[in-house]
Amino acid sequence: MLNLDQITNPVYRRADNVRDPSVLPLEKGYAIFYSRHSNLDWGPAENWAIALAYTEDFITFSDDRDITPKGYASPGDAVFWHGRYVLVFQKYPGYARLCYSESSDAVNWSRPQAYLEEVLKLPWNEFERAIDPTLVIDGDTLHCFFVGSCARKTRKGHANLLGHAVTQDPALKTWEILTVDKPLMGYDRIEEGGIENVTVFRAGGQWVMISSEDLGPSQHLAVSTSPDLITWQRQDAIRLPRQKWMAVSEGAPYVWQEGDAYWMILMGVDETQKTSAGLLYSADGFNWTPAKEGAIAPR
Repeated sequence: MLNLDQITNPVYRRADNVRDPSVLPLEKGYAIFYSRHSNLDWGPAENWAIALAYTEDFITFSDDRDITPKGYASPGDAVFWHGRYVLVFQKYPGYARLCYSESSDAVNWSRPQAYLEEVLKLPWNEFERAIDPTLVIDGDTLHCFFVGSCARKTRKGHANLLGHAVTQDPALKTWEILTVDKPLMGYDRIEEGGIENVTVFRAGGQWVMISSEDLGPSQHLAVSTSPDLITWQRQDAIRLPRQKWMAVSEGAPYVWQEGDAYWMILMGVDETQKTSAGLLYSADGFNWTPAKEGAIAPR
């Protein structure tokens, strides 16, 4: 069990920017997936890759390495589906679409494969892009939440909208899209930038979704709840105490449960636009306490 008193934020900070973290608990320790962004230039594909590191305590980390070629970002959940782990992410930048890799041991990962390409042509996905996939297993059904984009109504730029698809197919080839005509979430905040980077888990007898809401410096976390993963009700924004590693904004949450405790790994943006990962704790999945802040070592 992790010890919040021994952990200091940011838990993971490197010379590269650490973005979009997610966690796979293992028999001994944790695998940490993240987007390795090599500098602040968003355009070139060679500046992006999915990276993996290991830790037993979120204090020391080892074996940091890329597990995809360049040009991929935003790892979601690594779930165990029909005999192997499946990690979802996106091709990025440029022609952004959903991809996954497979692994039998959570160490060695296959080359990326595209999936759910039909969501690029959904009528509400005006920009024909698909990013930020999240997987949830409920019984024999695999749910995939994903993000498409449209133009804002009165302001320049795009807004992100949440879609939803399901499958029982072990090979991930056949999907039913539940949000063909309209997105699941995001239209109500279209002027602020919508919704992205969701994480979904069980708490208090219901499904809970924590998302990144809005874009830019106004980005923050919000929570929604559902009895069935299909219908969702937004509950409230999550306001966190400010720490230096997340002084500008926070987003891209990932939540997992250990016993009666919930843990969240979160991306923060500091005043130099550097991104790193921090850790938070909750007893109920709704009220969150960050680990204490430590000194940020220069890199």
